[in-house]
Amino acid sequence: MSNRLMLLSGFIIMFILSTKAENIDIQNINPKDPELIARWKFDNPASGISPDMSIDKGYTISGNYKFVDGVVGKCIKMDGFTTQVRSNNLYTDKLEDAFSVEAWIALATYPWNWCPVVSQNEKQSSGFYFGIGPQGEAGLFVSVNGKWNRCITTSQIDLRKWNHIAATFDSNKGLEIYINGIFSGSLELSGKVSINNNTDVLMGRNAEKVIPSNPVRTYATLPSWFSLDGICDEIKLYSGVISKEMIMEEASKQSSIGEPDIPVRIMPSGPTGPGKFGAYYTKLKYYEEWDALWRVSDHTDIVVQFDDSPIKVVFWRGTRYSPVWVMENGQWMADQSAEYFDELDGCFEHMIDPHCLYSHVRIIENTDARVVVHWRYIPVSVRRKFSQVDEITGWQDCVDEYFTFYPDGIGVRKVIEHSTGNPLHPSESIVLCQPGTTPEDNIHLDAMTLVNMQGEHYTYSWANGAPEFKKGENPPDPVIQIVNLKSENKPFTIFEPENTMAVFGIEQREDVSHFPWWNHWPVAQNLSDGRYCQAADRASHFSLAWGSPPNHKGENNTYWYTWLYGASTSSPVDLASLARSWNNAPEIIIKNSGFNNSGYDKTQRAYILGWKDKEKPEKIELTISASKESPMVNVCIIMKNTGARIAKIIKGKRTLENGLDYRTGVVNTLNGDELILWINGESQNQESYQIYFK
Repeated sequence: MSNRLMLLSGFIIMFILSTKAENIDIQNINPKDPELIARWKFDNPASGISPDMSIDKGYTISGNYKFVDGVVGKCIKMDGFTTQVRSNNLYTDKLEDAFSVEAWIALATYPWNWCPVVSQNEKQSSGFYFGIGPQGEAGLFVSVNGKWNRCITTSQIDLRKWNHIAATFDSNKGLEIYINGIFSGSLELSGKVSINNNTDVLMGRNAEKVIPSNPVRTYATLPSWFSLDGICDEIKLYSGVISKEMIMEEASKQSSIGEPDIPVRIMPSGPTGPGKFGAYYTKLKYYEEWDALWRVSDHTDIVVQFDDSPIKVVFWRGTRYSPVWVMENGQWMADQSAEYFDELDGCFEHMIDPHCLYSHVRIIENTDARVVVHWRYIPVSVRRKFSQVDEITGWQDCVDEYFTFYPDGIGVRKVIEHSTGNPLHPSESIVLCQPGTTPEDNIHLDAMTLVNMQGEHYTYSWANGAPEFKKGENPPDPVIQIVNLKSENKPFTIFEPENTMAVFGIEQREDVSHFPWWNHWPVAQNLSDGRYCQAADRASHFSLAWGSPPNHKGENNTYWYTWLYGASTSSPVDLASLARSWNNAPEIIIKNSGFNNSGYDKTQRAYILGWKDKEKPEKIELTISASKESPMVNVCIIMKNTGARIAKIIKGKRTLENGLDYRTGVVNTLNGDELILWINGESQNQESYQIYFK
């Protein structure tokens, strides 16, 4: 082969190699001090959530992700749970004396603990780690002189905005970090970085599970997988130290970049405003990346709505199906499940079941007169242990809860605990915070009003720390808790007089919030029974008080509890009347000999009657003996085994209007039908009714 032909062949080969390097998404450039070693542009066009797909030979992406508009061209959007970019070790042996790293990022939330933007390290014994911390701080960590050295900024990146972050290492000076072109931290250090050339470069997710930061109990918070929750673009790695001027010039582009593709996140509750009274199966959508995790079909959630109220009651997998009362302005009021605790595993409760393996809901009744939803769950710990397991039978604590809702927007909760151990504790006033909000955004510092059955009331303030409910005072014998959310409608609970309600006065950080504030629940997928909020970035919750309703011993190793829920603009005096109508329900007197009268069932907020004959009844006459001490407030009457429907109702001399003055429903069971009658009316006097059947 002639020299000319050899030269031409070499030129062609070099041209092909050069062209190939231009076409792949990662660029490798032989280092010159300072020179670009690698750049991850993420310019591959794609759409949708893509599981475990190799993009090209330059790097692989595992987990869920998508490509969106970036600072330059396209970029990668990570899901916060699974995404990891892995790249072969690229000239990292050139980093020993000096290196620089920079990236553009826009995060929806801060990570649960330190998470890499780009890293190449072997369990902190070699290499470097450039990442974001749980409070939004940036950090550069390096292995020098056999020690893992950490430089962390005191300032944070902004959420939901593009941020330019950069860091440098100089073996003679140490570490420096810049956020949006502003010098934000340094660490004096001398010595070379120890590099392991057999370790891959990782972006977005750590090489192993990490414990979420700031746990309430370290023994009840387990290591978890998580990734950056947001967008990364133009990740660059240099040998040598890039200048401050170069960093500032790149950061100056921030004002000309469009908004990042991070939609606002709002916990879902269905359509706004009033709707036809009833319970509805649905599949509520939160945000794309969270929804993509769930291995569920349609009809996974339940929403209850009311004709005359914008309030919703939501049974959503994001809360592990514990119901939430959603106000007209989107604020969420929740409660606790039955809960057990020990010093080995921490809490056993519904909150620690992120996949809803042991928690589900179903609709039992759904008529114009009332709705009944059943929630069944098993209290579980972070290690998936169960509470108070019976040594002989192997059965653990199991809980059935029945929520009965009426058209007036009042709900009754009945908790049935199946246990051969001690009774559990099921009541705690918990407010949920939408992402981006703090407790103070959701509630007044005069946060709770207690009311007794006489209507006497007192409002407690958290302005100077958690208050104390003193038994017998302010007011004496309270049975009602009103939560003073920043909404027009205020949620309330009504308990039996034997309650021992108390303020939730533990786990507070007064330098952070007036209220104890955590984000291990709702929606979080980590196994933790408590994690203190580090920012208002995620859905979170805070607690006000325990209701401590009395437990009642039932049959077959059961305990049961019951109390009322609602949300309205009613005054304390009006709510006291409702409390008396439930705690001191007026007597119902039946004139017909064909009906059994089982009296008032507090767990259903209903009178229970039974028809004894085979033939349908023609008529029933009844009197409700209401008084000031035992008022009537929207009565429900259940008539079993009548086989009939209601033709008309006469009160005094007035014929009541179906749909306005009363509503009916029929529930068929294996033991016969149940005719449900709900009467819309309030009185402190005796009221007589003639009910005609057909």
